[in-house]
Parts: sequence; C-alpha cells; structure tokens
Amino acid sequence: MNQKSANVFIFVALECEAKALINQYKLKKENTSHPFSVYSNENIILTVTGVGKVAMASGVAYVMAGFSAIEMPVMINIGIAGHKRETLGSLFVASKVVDVESNKVFYPHLIGNNWPKSSEVKSSTLPNTYYSENCLNDMEASAFYETAVRFSSSELIHCLKVVSDNEESTIEGINAKIVVEWLALHVDKIEQIFEYLQQLRTSVVPDELQEYTKIVNQWHFSVSGKVRLKALLRRWSVLSSEQWLKNEGVGYENGKDILRKLAVDVDKMDVNL
Repeated sequence: MNQKSANVFIFVALECEAKALINQYKLKKENTSHPFSVYSNENIILTVTGVGKVAMASGVAYVMAGFSAIEMPVMINIGIAGHKRETLGSLFVASKVVDVESNKVFYPHLIGNNWPKSSEVKSSTLPNTYYSENCLNDMEASAFYETAVRFSSSELIHCLKVVSDNEESTIEGINAKIVVEWLALHVDKIEQIFEYLQQLRTSVVPDELQEYTKIVNQWHFSVSGKVRLKALLRRWSVLSSEQWLKNEGVGYENGKDILRKLAVDVDKMDVNL
C-alpha cells in the first residue's frame, strides 16, 4: 500500500458493506498479500476487517501503521447497526460511542451542520437483539474509534451507520443483498461527508510540528510510539493555541511518560470542548 496521496480511510466489517463504495469510487483490490481485504484508488483506502471489535481494531492498526506519514487522515467506519424503532435503511452518524464491555465512552466532534441524523452507538461483543434502548447497536464502532484516535483527530473520525434491524424486523431478516442496496441509497450523502471532511482536514492540519521533532530528539520512542505521539500532538494543536511541552520536559523519564501525560491532557481538552 504505497498510495502517498491517500487521506480517506474507510473501515467496514463486511464485504456487503463495502460493495456500494467500491463501485462508487472505482476502488481496486490490492494484489499484495494482506491479512485483510484492502481496496483503493489514489485518495481512498477501504479495508474489510471482519466482524467484531478485535477484528476491527486489528484492521485499523494494521492499515494505519502503513500510512504513519499521513498527517491527520480522515477515518470513517461505515456499516449496519440495529435500533429499537428507526426505519430500516436509515443513515445515522454517531454522536456518542460506548463500549458495552469496558464502559469506555467516545465523543466524535460533529463540526458543521450537514450531517445525517445522529444517535448514540453502543458496541458489544455479541449481537444485541433485545432492542431495549433507543440507540444504535453494533459490534465494531467502539473498537474503531478507540484505535483511530491514535492516528488522527476526533474532528476527522466518524462512524456512519445504516439501520439494518429493529424490534419489528429482527436480525434474522438481514441479508447481503439488502445491505448492498441500503448502502447504495446513501452513497451521494456519504460522498458529501467525505468531501466536507477533506476540506476540514486542510484547516486543522498545521504546517509543521516543531514540538514533535523536539520531543523525539530528547526521548526514545518506538515506531508505534512516534505515530501515537504525532497524532496526539496534532489533536493538541487543534484544541489549543499553546505548545504542549512545558519547562523543557522536566519530570519525564522516557517516551512512555510523555505519551501517558499527553494523552491525559488531550482528553481533558476534549471534555472541556
């Protein structure tokens, strides 16, 4: 995967969730051997990760590690989800993402107004077929988001979900053909979102990160640590007009200390927003 101009990264769990996008953007399957199915054109990389949180987290980490030089990529999880009462085939954007097992909560930043209807998304290891809460239910969004924030900023990381089942039409009625048709209904709206996020990306990516160079010259980081550091500093630069490193880094013993403290500070800034 050597597309140097790629800046939109799409992650889906199933091939049927990918088909409409593959057709829309004329994506070609990578011939190189990968543990996941990867499709691409000059600007877009689409990965089919497989079902579940572990598969999604692995797919995101694998692909993005290969594109560590891309500054603040647009990262989108697209797929189906259940809902208590919403109409089948409806498109939603996640306003809140909750991991049912770990109780971790993430808040995507929905900047602008041209979004689909929003909803909380709850992700669980097993399918939720009880429809007891008025929210979306899936098996990947939380893992996608928790992994994606290591590589980009929350303004550019989003989950788009199409309602596939509800209390009147349960999960047993889902098939690949209807999923393809549902996603095809929304490709124009999804394309608008991609274009908007690419424009937004140009406004939030600073020209350079002087702090990054300063920090990696002073402390040792692994390759993945450098990727994590750069992503966190990018998020900090979006949220604050000041540099993060204070007092020339006094009090830090190693790169892991830096990453832990920076992550805490960024999270505090996210909450303040």
